[in-house]
Amino acid sequence: MLTAAAIMTDDLVTIHPDASLNDAIESLLTHQATGLAVTDDAGHLVGIITEFALLAMAYEQDGRRQTVARHMTRDVVCADVNTPLNRVADMFILHRVRQMPVLRNERVTGMISRRDVLQALYASAPPICTA
Repeated sequence: MLTAAAIMTDDLVTIHPDASLNDAIESLLTHQATGLAVTDDAGHLVGIITEFALLAMAYEQDGRRQTVARHMTRDVVCADVNTPLNRVADMFILHRVRQMPVLRNERVTGMISRRDVLQALYASAPPICTA
């Protein structure tokens, strides 16, 4: 059975809550990401900042100087590395999020997108007989 660990992206890009929104925008653009896990100095997840939240602030005059902590989502939907793929898919459907941090021992170890789940489900499905 596939788990979150098997399909997550472990080339993780994180940002500190004290970073500026400008830094977050730059990081999203550089890494072609749709969101960043926000972690404290010990690597614990404290929130997530998404392109949607950044878009809302990008055109405001002083918005880019504000901190990530001020605009991040603190109540983050997460998966554990051992969460089965079908449960991960259910979590995406239920919570309507685009991405989900994956935790191991309360530390962020990866990120899963809806596309990652869809790709894994497609690859593991038996072929459809059309004859």
